[in-house]
Amino acid sequence: MNQQSSIVKGFSSGHGDRLIRVMVADGNVFSPATFSQAEVEFVMGHSDEKSSAIVLRSGVKIPVALSYEELEQKLYSPSFRTDDSVLDLRAVTGEAAKPKAANANEAPAEPKVGDKMPDGTIYAGISPDTSKPMYATSGDASSLTMKFNEAQKYAAQLEAHGLKDWRVPTKAELNVLFNNRAAIGGFDVTGSYPAGWYWSASSDDTWNAWDQRFSDGNQAYNFKVNLSAVRCVR
Repeated sequence: MNQQSSIVKGFSSGHGDRLIRVMVADGNVFSPATFSQAEVEFVMGHSDEKSSAIVLRSGVKIPVALSYEELEQKLYSPSFRTDDSVLDLRAVTGEAAKPKAANANEAPAEPKVGDKMPDGTIYAGISPDTSKPMYATSGDASSLTMKFNEAQKYAAQLEAHGLKDWRVPTKAELNVLFNNRAAIGGFDVTGSYPAGWYWSASSDDTWNAWDQRFSDGNQAYNFKVNLSAVRCVR
């Protein structure tokens, strides 16, 4: 059982027959119920501060449609009467009070490769170079194919999905895109040259850089003055 609230008060034996009337949650529906003070062990607040719960001496916790402070007042106020109106949170917030979801504090689910992010980018997997999530544009460069140096300049100047930090993937990152090509989508997988080959940012020497064919994953040197397709990542 969770630790008791610091403001929980002890029950007086002289009030053991006092009745506590609350709106009790049954799923998303609240219905009135009455408990004797002798049945209640203590009151426990929920972290969302819009609902609370009474805990019976049996250990059963029952969510109710009252704020923590309101429930405390009903339990301990000397002027409490069972014919008082029962305050439902729907009268305060304009929406039905709900019991706290079991997974409310769980972290959001990790994206899957190919998932479209809210900004429109595509989750492409983890970069082998940075060990961080990598995101790709939703399609290849609009100019289809370009030279190696043109590809680097294109990525540096690209503004897509409201973002400006795009780059050409490294040789290792390009292979991640190849392995996830079906989920990411939009690649030329015909094997035709030059549209079926994609530039990496990894240079081999002054004249050559790494290229990859997306029909079979073959990586090879290509002259930087030759043409290949480009898919940018960030």
